[in-house]
Amino acid sequence: MSLLTLAQKRHSPRAFNGTPLAWDDLANGFEAARLSSSSYNNQPWRFVVALRGEAGFDALLATANSSNHTWMKDAGAIVGVMSSKILQKTGEKDHAAMLGVGMAVGAMELAFVESGLASMQAGGFDRKAFVELLQLPDHIAPLSLLAIGRLPDGQGPTAKDRMAMADIAFKVGDKIR
Repeated sequence: MSLLTLAQKRHSPRAFNGTPLAWDDLANGFEAARLSSSSYNNQPWRFVVALRGEAGFDALLATANSSNHTWMKDAGAIVGVMSSKILQKTGEKDHAAMLGVGMAVGAMELAFVESGLASMQAGGFDRKAFVELLQLPDHIAPLSLLAIGRLPDGQGPTAKDRMAMADIAFKVGDKIR
């Protein structure tokens, strides 16, 4: 499948069918993330993986706010997405870390689509509880929870409501809106 076709098929479902996933189901997604580009090759992304049926799944799910908990509970896996805030080579603040993590997660989600899986990120979760659960060091910031799974029968991507190209891509000298 072409990259554009994968992007067109990717969507954010709010329902999964409850089928457990195995590490092998997720491996290509994490490999795509691992190979993503990053500033200074810092690779700031960090992921904690919890498969349905494991104690970690319930622990990560417990950090989700109530509206996200409702649909995430049926995912086959939940991934905690984090970012290192420092450049490993210099110890300075990594100002491009969020961009790098976003690219890695984007690549991961497209690989999941290619594998027949769906995923949705949720920013609504208790970051303090997440940090405590994982005992994160200060330089690691929690960013989102990523639910991954198989869709219920009959559900699939819907038409995307996106801004027009003219509203997102400009030439130097154009008024940016």
